[in-house]
Amino acid sequence: METSPESFYSSYIKEYHEVKANYLFTLLNDIEKTNENLKCKELIKEDVSLSLTNNTKFILQTDLRQNYFHCIETFFEFFFAFLPNNEIVPDNSKIVRQLVKANWQKNYKRIEQIANGKMKLNFLDQEIEDIEHNVTIGHYLFYPGTYAKGKFDNNWYQMVSESIENIKNVIKILASDFCPRDEYNAYKHTMRAYPNYQSLHLLDLETKEEKLSFDISNSISFQIYNDKEKETIVNTKMLDPQRDFDMTKQCSRLIHNMVELRNVMFNRNQKNGNNKVAILLFGEDNVAESSKHNVDIQDLSFSTKIV
Repeated sequence: METSPESFYSSYIKEYHEVKANYLFTLLNDIEKTNENLKCKELIKEDVSLSLTNNTKFILQTDLRQNYFHCIETFFEFFFAFLPNNEIVPDNSKIVRQLVKANWQKNYKRIEQIANGKMKLNFLDQEIEDIEHNVTIGHYLFYPGTYAKGKFDNNWYQMVSESIENIKNVIKILASDFCPRDEYNAYKHTMRAYPNYQSLHLLDLETKEEKLSFDISNSISFQIYNDKEKETIVNTKMLDPQRDFDMTKQCSRLIHNMVELRNVMFNRNQKNGNNKVAILLFGEDNVAESSKHNVDIQDLSFSTKIV
């Protein structure tokens, strides 16, 4: 028995990543209380001698970051599943099959092409036909069903057009954050991302006098190997929980638009009472504020080679 599109669109937890980001960010912003609660739970079990609070801040921040990466991956799976092929809109009723049978290797490559600029997003401005209306691909993807001129006037079409321009920027940022995937893989596989360095000091080569220093204690490190070059690389990234939180909301709301508006379309005949649907528009200032970095150093890389 296959899940019906009506059931999928109505039941899909489209707010999953935003809700998770909210509770992680809340716990992080009241870290003392979070640790107190953990200590209380430790006391319940007298046989537990291990401390659960040494790395709470690090764990919450990395969970927030993993949630952001997973949100990006989820968004792009929907994005590519709904994307028209040769100007033909795919059957949106087959969304479950399209997601399950997705070619993830091909999709990862397309994400990389968006990140490096080889796949331009101006195709979102191309017009296609959807349910007997000529609309842009961007309009069909993120504001499906909001086509009828009797219900949606020129002002609405203009707002959608402006929102799509900002969505292009969001998508490019998401792709750039997701690629390369070494950091995400370090979380997913064996949890081999760890706090490593406390500070960075720049010294004069001759006098050894310190010229600059940076606090990098709030960072994660993960190791990769280039066996061909006999090189070991330690990548270190400063954690930026505010940005991860804000960008997760941007990404999650793209998912919301794609899923919830299709839910309305597929379940329009159900008795929904006076339920209202949020249609989210993306503003330039909000995108810029969400994507700004709040740390002085973002990426560090240290490598050694066997010669």
